[in-house]
Amino acid sequence: MVGVLLAGAMTGCGVQSSGAKKHVRIGALYLDAQGFYGGIRKGIQAGAASQSLELLGQNSQGDAARESSFMATLIGSDVDAIIMSPVSETGSIPVVRQAADAGIPVVCYNTCVSGDAARKYVKALVTTDQSKMGEQVGELAARYFLGKHVNAPRVAMLNCDVYTACRQRKASFERVLSAKVPGVRYIADRKGFVTEEAARTVADIITAKPEVDAVYASNEGGTLGALQGIRATKHTGRIVVLGSDIGVQIADAMLAQPETLVLTVGQDPQRMGRVAVQEALRAVRGKQSAQFETYIPTTEFTSDDQSGLRTWLTAHNDGLP
Repeated sequence: MVGVLLAGAMTGCGVQSSGAKKHVRIGALYLDAQGFYGGIRKGIQAGAASQSLELLGQNSQGDAARESSFMATLIGSDVDAIIMSPVSETGSIPVVRQAADAGIPVVCYNTCVSGDAARKYVKALVTTDQSKMGEQVGELAARYFLGKHVNAPRVAMLNCDVYTACRQRKASFERVLSAKVPGVRYIADRKGFVTEEAARTVADIITAKPEVDAVYASNEGGTLGALQGIRATKHTGRIVVLGSDIGVQIADAMLAQPETLVLTVGQDPQRMGRVAVQEALRAVRGKQSAQFETYIPTTEFTSDDQSGLRTWLTAHNDGLP
């Protein structure tokens, strides 16, 4: 459902202007209200509340037409800054440029427009170091295989290569695992980042290549889909999942199926949202960030550290990562 303008509005003071207090209004475009993006939204709302900012939020649901319409509304409302994760790295450039041309600073979270447009029209990007995240999964996977004395694992990969972040994750995962476990073989690399699609893809891979030892998934949907596909083909406990991202479903699955979902590396979307608000306020105040990109640290999870998973679940009892 599309968010309502002025959702979560906060009143109060913001920056100082000519000796008087200026009421700061921040526009935020969300890509979804659930999962990872639900966490982003919660972080942005909390960050705005902590600074007594008025927040004008809209949910584009990943739709370019909605994004364009909402951006026009925010620009017409003369907000002081806009926080967004563009629907398209290239297709969203015109709407980002429109905001910049109107003198409204734009801060990206998670993803941004590509090429020179990012540095030209955007003030800051708050995101995860995607390459580092892939490296962490590769390190954990290598530790798992070597600990099990599996020196030549056969790995199938579920990718979300349509996104730059996913390509970076997968490339780093493959590079690190290959270096640590030289005998590894990658026997499939298929698209699978939506849960239902990923489940069907994994089932197909296992049917065609029953010798597979592990499935690497590039994102949350792929991780959950891999679990479903393994369960559907009755290979639970024999084929393991090397996951990416963290959420309540993933944490619960690691507790319930520790022999199958053995590891994942999670992002911190709520912190990402809060820091994005800080960067937006910095831009409103005319302060230049020390660097364009701010990386939010990730957290490693393994199924043999059940206390860590339970701690994470307790801290996210509202269901949002």
